[in-house]
Amino acid sequence: EKGFNPREAVIGDLCYEQEPVKSMIVSIKQAFKEGRQVDMIKVVKRKGKYLVRQGHTRFHGLKLAISEGANIPKLSVILIDYKNEIEEYLENLDGNRSNGLNPVGQAHALAHAVSLGYSVEELAMRYQRSTTAIRNMLKILDMPLELQRLISLNLIKKTLAIEIMLKYSNDHKMVLKHIEGFLPGVKNIETTTSKIVGIPEHNAAGAGPDTLNKGGPEKKNSAVTRKTLGIKRLSHKKTERLKSEFLELVESTHTESITNTQTELKFGRD
Repeated sequence: EKGFNPREAVIGDLCYEQEPVKSMIVSIKQAFKEGRQVDMIKVVKRKGKYLVRQGHTRFHGLKLAISEGANIPKLSVILIDYKNEIEEYLENLDGNRSNGLNPVGQAHALAHAVSLGYSVEELAMRYQRSTTAIRNMLKILDMPLELQRLISLNLIKKTLAIEIMLKYSNDHKMVLKHIEGFLPGVKNIETTTSKIVGIPEHNAAGAGPDTLNKGGPEKKNSAVTRKTLGIKRLSHKKTERLKSEFLELVESTHTESITNTQTELKFGRD
């Protein structure tokens, strides 16, 4: 189901081309082609169709294996009959814990859970985090969409993004103006193809620990440094403090049983 997986938030299918997800898909594809055991995908049945609820990465590996000629006429899956929508969604969120979501994906997932009726306190208890940590994650959604995309593509780290937001007191126009001054075309990042466009190359040689990882499957888009963005490096103490400052800056008022059944799905070639 398009958009159900929070991993796809703001960058769409491009999330499956980011590491380590990309390598995992290749490994799963190979396992399917060689007939090795792969953990069963969890699905629900809606209007005669089966929809993945946990195992999107495995499903992409399966599709890739079939596209490369693997003979997989049927597949055992776990058919789940959820009693409420929130548990159905959290099943997917729980499944992503083994291959962690990026901060933006986490924020969108938690926000959707809240919109379905889960409280911040319940989420904190379920995932063994403090309520402050959950609220901090949710506040990533107060960043401009373009900045969220840069985080998702691993072109900028969350901490540095927060520093930029604080620098301009959460003024989105000023934040984007600052970023565009160093990254022309950042508003036009392509999110549906394997090529990341709109981001120029930068020389990150000798950039040190604050260098942002290279983004994109083709590794052509060198990440930028704090120096590139005109942001000074903060001490560890200041870095920790800014997290709570960011929360204060943008703070605003914003189990039933599950039945599992194993079944088999048959695949056509189209």
